[in-house]
Amino acid sequence: MLDDLYLFTEVARRKSMSQTATELNLNLSTLSRRIQAFEQKLGTPLLQRSARGILLTSAGQHIYDSLANSVLTLSSQVEQVISKQNINEEFYLLCPQNLIAGPLMSAISAFQTSHAQLNLHIYPNNLNSQLSQQRFNLAIRIGEQQDSSFYQKRLGSIATAVITKIQTAPHNRLILPYTDKQLSAALLSELKSCFENITYCYDITIARQLVQSGVGAGLLPMSEIASLNAKQQFAYVAQNIPLPARPIYAMWAHTRTPSATANKLITNIQQAIAEQPCLQGEIVPLGN
Repeated sequence: MLDDLYLFTEVARRKSMSQTATELNLNLSTLSRRIQAFEQKLGTPLLQRSARGILLTSAGQHIYDSLANSVLTLSSQVEQVISKQNINEEFYLLCPQNLIAGPLMSAISAFQTSHAQLNLHIYPNNLNSQLSQQRFNLAIRIGEQQDSSFYQKRLGSIATAVITKIQTAPHNRLILPYTDKQLSAALLSELKSCFENITYCYDITIARQLVQSGVGAGLLPMSEIASLNAKQQFAYVAQNIPLPARPIYAMWAHTRTPSATANKLITNIQQAIAEQPCLQGEIVPLGN
C-alpha cells in the first residue's frame, strides 16, 4: 500500500497521470490500474479527470495534505541511501541560462569537476510555473517565488536599471525582457510613458545584445550590464520610481535542508556571488 500511496502522491502533485507515468518510467495503463486499486482498497475515489487535468476529491485532498510531505521525504531519503550505493549519481539542476553561461559558470564547473561520479543534468530556464511537475534536485530562481511547497534559501539579489547606448540608440524605444506579471503596474506605466515603442524580448541575453547593438534602451539586470562591452559607451536612464532588485533563490523539495550534494553546489554558488557585486544588489559602474 505504501507504493500505491507514493504513486498517488506523485500524480496528485503533478496533476497529470501521463506526465507522472513518463517521469517514473511506468506504463500509463499500469499506473492507472494501480491508482484504481488503491482507491478500491480505501473504498473512496481520490482523483477526478477534467479538461484541466487531474483534480483531487475531498478524500484525495485530505490524504495528500496529511501525508504527501512525509511520503516524499521518505522517498527522498530512500533515493539518497540508494545513490550512495551507486557509482554514478544523477543530479538535476534548473537555472536561468544567462546565469549558467555567465556569472555562475565557474561555480557549476567547479562543482562538476569535484564530483566526477556525478551525472549532472542542466536545464537552463527560469520558469516558475509548474515547478512541482519538473524533476530537480536544486533550482536556482530569480524573482519572488509564489510556490510555498518548496524550501528556499536567498543567495543574493540583482538590481535592474534602464540603460542605453550613448548617441546611437533611439530614445523612443525600450527593450523589455520581462512579462507584465514580473513588473509592478506603476513601473509599467512609468516605462510606457517614457518610451513610444517597446520591443518585448523574453530572453535576457538577447535583450542585452539588442541594447549592445544600439537598437534602443533596455531594462536590464546588473548581471547582464556587467557583460556589456565598452561600458563607457553606455549611460543609465533615470526613472521617477525605484526599479526593483530581483532576489536569487536556491530551491529544493521534500526536506527542510538540502541534500549533501545540493548543499555543496549552493556553497559554490554563494562563493561566486560573494565575488561579484552585480549579484549582490549593487549597481555596476559604467566608467563615464
